[in-house]
Amino acid sequence: MLFSFIFLFLVESNSGSQSRMKIHLIIIINILFLFFNILSSAQIIGDEVDKKIEASVLCGWLFAGNNPGAKIVNAPLYCASVAYVRNPSIMYELNINSFFSNIKYDAYQGHSDTSVRYSQTYIMLGIVRTFKTEIPNFTPYLSTTIGIANTSIHVSNSVSKLQLAAGLLGGIKVDLNTRIGLKFQARIQAPLSGIGLGVGVSTSGPTVGIGSYSSTVQFDVSGGLFFRI
Repeated sequence: MLFSFIFLFLVESNSGSQSRMKIHLIIIINILFLFFNILSSAQIIGDEVDKKIEASVLCGWLFAGNNPGAKIVNAPLYCASVAYVRNPSIMYELNINSFFSNIKYDAYQGHSDTSVRYSQTYIMLGIVRTFKTEIPNFTPYLSTTIGIANTSIHVSNSVSKLQLAAGLLGGIKVDLNTRIGLKFQARIQAPLSGIGLGVGVSTSGPTVGIGSYSSTVQFDVSGGLFFRI
């Protein structure tokens, strides 16, 4: 699982059919991860655990990936999540993460470079699998997620686009006490149908549109606090 996670990020710079292949791999790994989590959950169903809610607030940095005809500028990422703890190894998590940035278009037919505001929000549901270690208060975890991505280019005559999305993430949690701790994670996620960006230049200025003819995979790292309620 971790090798798949690293491999997908390292080949991010490729485009075309390879981008579509990466999206397909994310979907396949999500399905396999869900299957194995159902099996592991059934094996430890007899374990006793207090039902708890776990919330987290993270801040990090997003590497926006490549898009045809435009470059989304890497930017800070803000995340909030809440999870239901089913047993010592399985949680069900709702995660919302957003970033606000710019898209830069190269000079075109004598016109100077163009930059416009861009924002994107993922709303994702995931199954989180935690693992026991010999290190006290140290818990690694992996998760697969699926949900929606809302993308917006902030120019006139442009509308937001809502797409299905999927992702993979892994990280560690360090308990400071029974109620609060530190959390660090890395993640890849992508709109399943891709982000299509188009730009044109006329006497009235730049025009921008969104289509669905391309795909992109985004990578982020973040850290913050988690709370058990």
